[in-house]
Amino acid sequence: MPPRALPKWLSSCYYGIKLFPFRKERLERLSEGLQKGFVGIQIDGLAFPYLQQALDRGYLPHLERYLRRGHKLTEYRAGLPSTTPAAQSTYFYGNDHGIPSFRWFEKESGQIISCNDPDHVQLFREKLFSGEKGLLKGGASYSNILDGDAERSIFTVSSPHPQTLFGRIGGSRIFLLILVNPWRSCRMFFASFLEYWANRKDEWHHRRKKTWRTQEGLFTFIRIICNVILREMQTFGVIAEVYAGTPRIYTTYSGYDEIAHHFGPASWPALKNLQYIDRRIGEIIRALDHVPGADYLLVILSDHGQTPGYPFQNRFGATLGDVISAFLRENQTASVSSGALESTRAQFGYLQNELEARKKGWRHRLYQRTRDYLQKKIHALVPETIKIDPEGSVVITYSSTLAHLYITGSKAPLNWKEVEQAQPMLLRFLQKHKGIGFVLARGENEGELIIFHQGGQICVTDNPHFHQHELAFLRPYGAPYDLLEELHRFGLGSRCGDLVLFGAMDKEGVACFDDQVGGHGSVGGEQSRPFIILPLDHPVLTKERLTGYEFIYQDIFRAQVGEDLPEEKGPPVQEAPRNLNHHLLNSDFILHD
Repeated sequence: MPPRALPKWLSSCYYGIKLFPFRKERLERLSEGLQKGFVGIQIDGLAFPYLQQALDRGYLPHLERYLRRGHKLTEYRAGLPSTTPAAQSTYFYGNDHGIPSFRWFEKESGQIISCNDPDHVQLFREKLFSGEKGLLKGGASYSNILDGDAERSIFTVSSPHPQTLFGRIGGSRIFLLILVNPWRSCRMFFASFLEYWANRKDEWHHRRKKTWRTQEGLFTFIRIICNVILREMQTFGVIAEVYAGTPRIYTTYSGYDEIAHHFGPASWPALKNLQYIDRRIGEIIRALDHVPGADYLLVILSDHGQTPGYPFQNRFGATLGDVISAFLRENQTASVSSGALESTRAQFGYLQNELEARKKGWRHRLYQRTRDYLQKKIHALVPETIKIDPEGSVVITYSSTLAHLYITGSKAPLNWKEVEQAQPMLLRFLQKHKGIGFVLARGENEGELIIFHQGGQICVTDNPHFHQHELAFLRPYGAPYDLLEELHRFGLGSRCGDLVLFGAMDKEGVACFDDQVGGHGSVGGEQSRPFIILPLDHPVLTKERLTGYEFIYQDIFRAQVGEDLPEEKGPPVQEAPRNLNHHLLNSDFILHD
């Protein structure tokens, strides 16, 4: 046997034993020839600068080796809103479908939509994506918000045909897999205890060193679910799909995003956590190297970053909802949808689905009792909706650094004059609040967007022209003319609030309306600077600047699988204007913990 063939033969034997239950599926696909496919790995919330920091500190040896093998790390500018639902909507369907935030209010139906609620996500999935063919058609989705029409959707919040990992494998095969994978099973069990004590140590360190703090609540349990249980199970699932030759695979590692919200995106706990994600990515890379069941393109990316900041309530003494409720005239109230524990219900739902695949037994009974206890604690710690007066109310939905305010007396979107008439002086109050950077509102004429800030207001149309001093308030958030184009598109969206509030940015960081010290959802700083890793010869890397999410759908994923693009999609890549001399300084405002 030639020397080079020996490692390949040993790898084939190893994976053949380890993934024996999927051998039949693999052989069936390989009998049809090697298909083109992709594996998308999303590290949720990791900004380009913080990925570079982790690489420099030696936390990511597998990614470092992967880059040296002929791949390039580059950044792109996130779309607005810089949230996972909007990003995955574009990755999987070609555009964001007007998703305005992680949470919003449907004026027509009077319902608050929250992407941590599986029922809500399923509701807007059926409404927004009905009749569309998703990118993952015939493929697999692991631990995502949206399923992209995947044939198998496991640990995915939204799916018309959800499956469980246990259900996919089957009872007898579970026993076989545990038998041939004892290390992964033991590692998941003991890592849960280690994660608990690691969180205790991180909390102690954070209390001693940091100015801004968040509530502990049930964060320890969320951390164990994200960083141990889901991470191990989704990694195994992706490796099994690679071995079986599933043509389109996409998974999201959310552990860094959760820890960064709690401790800060540049904090030691957040960056150190990337070590464990790197190891799991290394396992997937080895499977792609040795036993791929298809001709895969591996795409490693983030959907947005996080900007260091502070909880709005800690600095100003009240939540955004309480501040607005206090201002409103007598008998006027605000219903508030927020939540620092934004992934809790979805994550408990994943475990529930897995356990219900095998209902009889102590695991299911233990889960039910634990779930009931934790849900009581969640309602006591973080009530998601505060209702004071059901009539004539204002509804505020906020998600990290972005908030939407709706006047509920009308089912149609209101312009700023109508908002003033419905709630006199409210707009002026928000405009002057130090925790709010600027406010978007619709103009009286079609296509007009009014931006209110502490120094005044401007009216933005399709071809804006302003003096430099008029746009000074936007400089902390990025290149003003680039931002104006994005704000104009976003602020006129049909699902956006009658007023859209952006957290202020100053030397303390960005104001987070949720209980967070790392935020995203709006613009400014590292939240707007995600990354992508591609082969050196990929055509996308020849572009001067990458903006938005559309190019990832069209020029990377769709180009790889070679299918016709759906009609009426946007341009492949939006490039920044080349003549920026009159567009002010093109720089980012970068903050560090």
